[in-house]
Amino acid sequence: ISALQQGYSQVLCQTLSERNLEITSLKNQGENLRRDNAITSEMVSSLQKDMLAKDEQVQQLKQEVNQLKSENKEKDHQLEALNSRLEHFRSQVIKATYGRAKPFQDKPVSDQQLIEKITQVTEDNINFQQKKWTLQKETQLGLCRQEEVADSVEKLKKALDSCQACMKTSCCSNDLRKEVSFLQHLQVSPPVSGLQKVSLDILRLSLSWLEETEHLLQDVGIQFSSTNKWQPSSPVVA
Repeated sequence: ISALQQGYSQVLCQTLSERNLEITSLKNQGENLRRDNAITSEMVSSLQKDMLAKDEQVQQLKQEVNQLKSENKEKDHQLEALNSRLEHFRSQVIKATYGRAKPFQDKPVSDQQLIEKITQVTEDNINFQQKKWTLQKETQLGLCRQEEVADSVEKLKKALDSCQACMKTSCCSNDLRKEVSFLQHLQVSPPVSGLQKVSLDILRLSLSWLEETEHLLQDVGIQFSSTNKWQPSSPVVA
């Protein structure tokens, strides 16, 4: 009996020891499961938060995509309107550049052809403006030239009138010589200077004839008194 009791005690102790080990193992497994469960719960919670954030991002992206689609659609409408206006402007440029006649009956005008035509028209316009400016300048110079000639004619006329008045009176050669000297130094422009030269030649001939006449009269004893000398007033240069 004592041996049986001892054996039973040993078996019981072994069984209890095994139970304790099993309980300890189960406790450890339970702790591990609780820890794993906590970690899993945290991961699930984090994933749920991430999913919510992703959903919000997806919704925001959808809104942005819809807005971009709407903006692109509006841009397309604006681009179509702009292309229409550009095409209208291009047709107006072609009409203004080529006129009513179509440059190419069967082919549309290319951009390169239009650019070359615009360049040609621009160059022609520049040449026309240059010719117009040159003509205006020549016309202005011609008017200035006419005014200068008219002024010279007026000065020559006054000088010749003074010479004529001197010759109509009983003037001596000294008086006529003064008139000739004044006419000789009178500043006039061509072609009036040619008339001045011809007039000087005639007056010098008259002066020479008058001087010879005075010498002949002096040779025969006729003297000129101061009362017979006409003192012409000096002509005023205009």
